Amino acid sequence: MDRNKLLGMLWGAYVADAYALGAHWIYNVDEIKDSALSYEGFNDPLTEYHNDKKAGEFTHYGDQSLWLLESIALENEFTLSLFSERWKKYMIEYNGYLDGASSATLLGLRDGKGVLGCGSTSKDLSVIGRMAPLIYKYADSMDKLIENVKLHTVFTHMTKELVQGGGFFTEIVVAMLLGVDVQKAVEDSAQGYDEKIQHWVKLGIVSKDYDTREAIKDFGQSCSVENGFPGVIHLILKYADDYKGAMIANVKAGGDSAARGMVVGMILGARNGVDAVPNEWRNALTHSDDIKKLLKIIDEQKSN
Repeated sequence: MDRNKLLGMLWGAYVADAYALGAHWIYNVDEIKDSALSYEGFNDPLTEYHNDKKAGEFTHYGDQSLWLLESIALENEFTLSLFSERWKKYMIEYNGYLDGASSATLLGLRDGKGVLGCGSTSKDLSVIGRMAPLIYKYADSMDKLIENVKLHTVFTHMTKELVQGGGFFTEIVVAMLLGVDVQKAVEDSAQGYDEKIQHWVKLGIVSKDYDTREAIKDFGQSCSVENGFPGVIHLILKYADDYKGAMIANVKAGGDSAARGMVVGMILGARNGVDAVPNEWRNALTHSDDIKKLLKIIDEQKSN
């Protein structure tokens, strides 16, 4: 698999999350428009949800994805039992935002539920954006990749829509790594999924020439996969060759821009390669050096 595109996929997701931190969960687009946000880099958060975070840091989505990357690197594999132990340890000590899915999963683990029975019933899109490390590790083994994406999903989100959504977007990312046209990949992959997924895909395709803020407002700006899914399709089609433009438009559209952004970032990074993700943004990530060290470990494992 093209390593340049794999790196674009991974950095594309992490940069997207950090880039969204400043305006994350602001739903009033006029408030975002009138704010002092700089679109040339990262920003401190404007809301109280991430009040201990600083520009360049991740939201709780990016943090959990980094734990996944660390688990894969240090264990030379994705094993749900070991990843869940790491996740639980970090989550118990976590000072960032604790979302409903994480709270429910942590409670399930504390109550003695197994790793395949502790997950929440949340339908939040965010779990899909967290899976980039799995694709980096297993892109050359599609069956194993899909299996691990499902396991990672149900650990915290035991809902059909997210299991299917995770599978769908994994297929899209892999198609981008292989050089398939983005709209063709979206249309072809949708045929293998149920009517709900196909409906969301159609909404996104129809909206690709619309104003992004209006399109995402119509879909819904919230965290749910029902709202976020068509917004992702809109963004990857409208800004297929413009990672930076997609990030700016996504943030200006408000709501859960971090969850949308991570999925968009994976796809456009995979499509356009790592150079499409501004180098100054990659280097400005608080965890940039950590990511590089973990990737080096994974790359060495792959070469052995």
